[in-house]
Amino acid sequence: MADYVGGVAPVVTTYGPGNLHHLTYAATATGIAAVQGFVPTTNENASYFLCGFSYYYSGFAFYWDGPGEAFFRLGESTTTQAVGNSWSNATGAPAAGGIQLRLNVASIAASAQNHGGPGDGRLVAYKIPDNLYLD
Repeated sequence: MADYVGGVAPVVTTYGPGNLHHLTYAATATGIAAVQGFVPTTNENASYFLCGFSYYYSGFAFYWDGPGEAFFRLGESTTTQAVGNSWSNATGAPAAGGIQLRLNVASIAASAQNHGGPGDGRLVAYKIPDNLYLD
């Protein structure tokens, strides 16, 4: 989670319609289940998402299921990296720290509470409104 220090979180850019899937896992207290869900977009061009975090978890992962490309950067960094395309090839910040590519969290996601799309307050990934994000 060190990459989330000081408000620096992954900002994901996607192209075309699809869903950004997000998983929170490795609870910091007993009795808290892992949670997964997704944030959809129907945009034909670029969409932007912020992958947040919760102090109740120390592991986070995300992937893009759309046909177009997706990449992320940390905060305002100019360095970008590709986003994974499944839970077995996800991008994430595991409990061990640091951002990892090709992270396999399929077994964790399979047993996580599925919260579907946004709206219940348990998913910590957000679509940035088109009129608020400027490249």
